[in-house]
Amino acid sequence: MNHRKTKKTRILAVCLAAFTAARTSVSAESDAVTAVSAGGKNETLFAVFAGLTDADVTGVSYAGTASGTLTGDDLTYLVRDTASGLRVDIPGLPAGTYDLTLSTAKGTVVQSGIPVSAQDRSGYAHFQYTEGVGAYQDSGLLKPDAVILYVTDENKDSVSVTSKDGTTVTGIGNILNSAGQDAGGGKTSGGSTVTNTNSGIIRKLAEDGTPLVIRIIGDVTAPYGLTAYNTTDFGGAKGDNGCMARMKSGKDITIEGIGTDACIDGWGFHFICEDAAPELGKSFEVRNLAFRNVPEDAVGMEGAQAGDTVTASVERCWIHHNEFYVPNIANPAESDKKQGDGACDFKRGQYFTNSYNLYDGYHKTNLVGANDSNLQYNISFHHNYWKDCAARGPMARNANIHIYNNIYEHQTDVGQDSRAKSYFFSEYNLFENCDDCTVIKSGGAIKSFQDAFVNCEHETTGTVVSAKTDAVSNSNKYPDFDTNPALSYIPAGDYILETDTAKLKALFAAEGGTLHENTAVSGTTAVGGQIDPPAETVTGDINADGICDKADAVLMQQFLLTESSLTAEQGAAADLNADGTVNAVDMTLLKRLI
Repeated sequence: MNHRKTKKTRILAVCLAAFTAARTSVSAESDAVTAVSAGGKNETLFAVFAGLTDADVTGVSYAGTASGTLTGDDLTYLVRDTASGLRVDIPGLPAGTYDLTLSTAKGTVVQSGIPVSAQDRSGYAHFQYTEGVGAYQDSGLLKPDAVILYVTDENKDSVSVTSKDGTTVTGIGNILNSAGQDAGGGKTSGGSTVTNTNSGIIRKLAEDGTPLVIRIIGDVTAPYGLTAYNTTDFGGAKGDNGCMARMKSGKDITIEGIGTDACIDGWGFHFICEDAAPELGKSFEVRNLAFRNVPEDAVGMEGAQAGDTVTASVERCWIHHNEFYVPNIANPAESDKKQGDGACDFKRGQYFTNSYNLYDGYHKTNLVGANDSNLQYNISFHHNYWKDCAARGPMARNANIHIYNNIYEHQTDVGQDSRAKSYFFSEYNLFENCDDCTVIKSGGAIKSFQDAFVNCEHETTGTVVSAKTDAVSNSNKYPDFDTNPALSYIPAGDYILETDTAKLKALFAAEGGTLHENTAVSGTTAVGGQIDPPAETVTGDINADGICDKADAVLMQQFLLTESSLTAEQGAAADLNADGTVNAVDMTLLKRLI
């Protein structure tokens, strides 16, 4: 047996034992209240407690890199009873270490030393942009003056928002479906045109400079006011299955799920830039949501185009950490929409990132450009998982796309589909048991670097290069986007890249999709008053010099290459996701933290 590996295993065992003992210390009087899980991911802190209910809690506060107190709707909706226990979720926190304090009928409960990781903002949506995509700043904090709407299945038709001119719209379907205010051609049986009560509220909020956050709590079925089935009522269209919220001329909008059970059930979103307000239709984010039973699209983004000119460009869109499950529609408006009309599509715009999403069983998955004349540029797909899908991973026209660290498993039709002058730079992707991994048609091009193909019927039809700086002939508007530092982040290496494709599935399991229940407990629980915690370990500070920097990354890399060992204290600092092991996932988190 290799001596270094034996030593590494022994050190990890010691590290795990010491780390577990330090992080689950509980005072003697706290037997009635225990932490079931606690941690932080993607700028969200969470904790689940046994022995408490929502009715026991009178106050919640947090302190650390940022500090605050939950009041009003935040306290009402971010603290709730679940099957696992009392759950607390606090989104919108900068990466760092936090103490969570609950005032309860059983005394003060403190969970200290909870690490919260940062979002991965790699990709084109954030390239040369510092304003923050959606309603959040790049720090993770909400933008100033943001309005938060909490949406449950119970309040979906009664929640309301008011713009600065006093316009109030009630019902999340009415609020989000701007197209529903337009006079459609559809008629009711009485002959009246059917519209909703949107009143242009999305555009008014954008013009007010008011960022909007829609927080989904639990399973939310289709609300009133969405587009209608197979008619132009409520802004719908003939041939569509309906139930879409078509948001026109919004800005700085985030739609996010809270906790582990947020689900958009039976409806979807379009984010639209229109000629009437081309300066809007910018800055849109969707995260931590499961999409199920979606009749038409789950998420779509679209601008406007006249001839060969994009007249209203949809821009700065970031769709990440979601799960898309294929629907089965009993009576589709058109025969090819039995499984919906796309999971996540992007048309006529630029600066789009699609990352850390799970696509499960979809037939039409990701469309980039509706036809050969559509123009859309500066697009990134990274760390996604296409599982048992048929086609469009993505299918693209006239687009320059950086596509890396994705997983294609049992793709039955086509994975990467490059058409109409589109140019893909594909690197370090994993294809397993796929049919046509890549296809090039009508002037498209694919440059493949270090992609892995395992038991695939047809491997890449693109140009395989030995160096990522090699040029590949293409007809795209940005033919050298992959090597020109003025056109992308790629030459500078300003993105998180896993160069061992064998680790991509483990990385996705830890970092991809929606937030999943974590039974690990980070930090120390105290009840009835805070107890003295054990000596604090600064997450990521492996060399214990008080800061987390590249020197710590070097130590971790040496350890992962079995060139050195770690003490128990170093192992505790290196275990960033608190799962008891130090591996490539921790290295990814450390790079992100640095």
